[in-house]
Amino acid sequence: MLGFFISKENTRAREPGMFRAADAYRLVAAICRSAASSLMKTNQIPKAGDVLGGCRLERLAASGGMGVVFEATQLALGRRVAVKVISPALAGDQEFRQRFVREAQLTASIDHPNIVEVYDAGEQDGVLYIVMRFIDGVDLRTVLRDGGRCSPRRAVSICEDVASALDAAHTSGLTHRDVTPSNILLRGSGDDEQALLTDFGLVKQVDSAGQTKSGTWLGTLAFVAPEALRDDPVDGRADVYALGCILYRICAGEPPFPREHDAATIAAHLSDSPPLLSEHSSAPEALDAVITKALAKAPEDRFATAGQFAAAARAALSAATHARAVDHDAPTQVAPQRSASKLAASSSGQEARTRIADPTPAARGGRSSRVGALVLAGIAAAAGAAGAIAVDRSVNAAGSTTKRAQQISKRPAAVALQPYSTAGYSAQVPRGWALIEDAVDKGLYHDSLWRAPSPSKALLRIAYRPGVSVGPERVAAALRDRVVADPTYSELAWGPIELNGAAATRWVYGIGGNARMTWTMNPCGTSVAVHGSSTASEVLRWAPTFRAVTASVRPGCS
Repeated sequence: MLGFFISKENTRAREPGMFRAADAYRLVAAICRSAASSLMKTNQIPKAGDVLGGCRLERLAASGGMGVVFEATQLALGRRVAVKVISPALAGDQEFRQRFVREAQLTASIDHPNIVEVYDAGEQDGVLYIVMRFIDGVDLRTVLRDGGRCSPRRAVSICEDVASALDAAHTSGLTHRDVTPSNILLRGSGDDEQALLTDFGLVKQVDSAGQTKSGTWLGTLAFVAPEALRDDPVDGRADVYALGCILYRICAGEPPFPREHDAATIAAHLSDSPPLLSEHSSAPEALDAVITKALAKAPEDRFATAGQFAAAARAALSAATHARAVDHDAPTQVAPQRSASKLAASSSGQEARTRIADPTPAARGGRSSRVGALVLAGIAAAAGAAGAIAVDRSVNAAGSTTKRAQQISKRPAAVALQPYSTAGYSAQVPRGWALIEDAVDKGLYHDSLWRAPSPSKALLRIAYRPGVSVGPERVAAALRDRVVADPTYSELAWGPIELNGAAATRWVYGIGGNARMTWTMNPCGTSVAVHGSSTASEVLRWAPTFRAVTASVRPGCS
């Protein structure tokens, strides 16, 4: 069977005898489907090289409980697309098939920058498929793999994008029903990062691992609203509940109700109060009330819209940031030991190497700026290799320069370190500093982030990428090229050094009134970058700590 075709073109009236590009597309699609029919009949699960819905499947891009996703080429237009093939277990459910058709049509009618556009959907020889815009990025599940987490600023910004998409869908009468990290795609980085929502309406029955099971709910149980678990009618407020769980998961490194068994998870969603986010992450206490309201058991007690939830989260984060800035400006709140206000050069050549973290995307529209990340972007196009470390665009915009009643100490902080290791390296990191991101997989590199105890604004980032052949100076140069044109940029030191018997690069500079110290190294094929950042007045205080950390780094390949 040639199946049905769903698109915006199909819904438009046309005059008899008119032949348009859409007609040509359908003709080519019909021919391709017919040619592939015999193959598809013998194997209900297509593979790379097959033609499905007028698209040649190029490679398997992802898989999950609801099916598999292929990167494909839409033959009529020659464009790259994503083709999702629905699991045969779901495709055999008549109720699901009917809703699939209806909601694919509805999704195709929504034009929103944070919703992955649907081009086509249909059935070919019993195989349900949906053709979507291809997003060159990574899903949030990958970023958060193995307990990974992001800063509260980045978490709120991601949720703002998703909330905007959900409100647009809800206004159109569409409830997502499966807002999970795997259905949130991220593209771009730093200030330009964008979150997009996909897979609307494909939810019916699966277990907590995403596997289909008869008589159970489909979707990851960690993010399911109580009314969905009770099989009560659901509306957009169920998506608000899921988005609240997402915000908690991004910040805390685990969902709000982590349990060993599905039954215990379900019971927790139905009856347990959500834990306080501030007790399990670096998020401010102001966010606790926002999470609690979003995760209310009764839909009427939650935020009415996803946008209201995101706005409340942003307001709580902004209020906490302002409160910290006010506290830092008050004479009675100043810590007695602070460094001199001049930027100091790091001296000794025997310093370390480390890795840098991914930029926490800055706000778009009315968002407050986010802590930038350091992308190990190391290999220039001329070298023909992929990049590695991200560049921190802003240390902390809340730094205060007002006068303080107490004199700032010129004494460096005592160096106190403790062991830390990842699959890419081992190191000694500052004792007592809060671990904000723990070897988070950012796609091209893995990233860790620590924050100094309050009221200090110092940050330490380490990033690594295995399988890199480019030397440390090329990596550092790529990072340097991204910021050198900034009018506030001021360079204090740059050049090669010897680090633990191998070549490395040291870079000390200021930008935006903040101080940065970066070391890059690649002694054995694993590129590592260490990045220390602070306000200018603190750089002398933390420079010995940053150097000691760098000197302790040992790549796993060495």
